[in-house]
Amino acid sequence: MTYDPNRPTVTYSNTERGIDRTADQAHDAVDKAQQAATDTATKVQQVASDAKDKAQQVASDAKDKAQQIGAQAADKADVATTTVGEKMSDVAQTIREKAPDSGPVANVADTTAQTLERAGTYLQQQDLPAMRADLEGLIRRHPIESLLVGLGIGFLLARSTRR
Repeated sequence: MTYDPNRPTVTYSNTERGIDRTADQAHDAVDKAQQAATDTATKVQQVASDAKDKAQQVASDAKDKAQQIGAQAADKADVATTTVGEKMSDVAQTIREKAPDSGPVANVADTTAQTLERAGTYLQQQDLPAMRADLEGLIRRHPIESLLVGLGIGFLLARSTRR
């Protein structure tokens, strides 16, 4: 009970005043608890927002690193294909130098050297995405043959890993 000046004058006992003070203190304590809960909720939201921002930053950093590693791998693969192409061209030149000048062996050696030289030049000039596009086109034009070649390569790999 709180004091109301419009009420008729009633004398309050010490007990009633104590109850009023306790009620006011309880009301103040509830207000403080509500304020503390609001402050805590705000802090929790801020911490959650900070954690979300940090997680997004870590994810972004990881994505950037993965892209960087992928680009490095692609560059290394391009260098490797160029190197293989150069070696194939060198082998073609060696075959030409060591092959006889005439006869059936000379014809086979010349055909082999030309094929190796064309393949070596292709590997030197093309990058991986262009090679992939060429391979996809070849598979689309010759699906049955591609399937048979794939099965043959799979069979040979299976045999080689079994030993």
